[in-house]
Amino acid sequence: MMKNATLRQLKVFEAVARNLSYTRAAEELYLTQPTVSIQLKQLTEIVGQPLLEQVGKRVFLTDTGRELLKVCRDIFDGLSRFE
Repeated sequence: MMKNATLRQLKVFEAVARNLSYTRAAEELYLTQPTVSIQLKQLTEIVGQPLLEQVGKRVFLTDTGRELLKVCRDIFDGLSRFE
């Protein structure tokens, strides 16, 4: 199901999920907010389920988003140990 997701998309998702903010994630990753939104839209299409829910100006993780965040952390921890 996730075979087409890129590390960049996962990194963008992880930053948004951790900050619960597209703006803060964009600043942290030195990207524009539209770029962050596009990356997340593509990742959501790959996964096939919503990862984030926006209520007013607040962003929340869905159950699928929480699971993916755990996977991202495992991947990034593994990569940093490999280095």
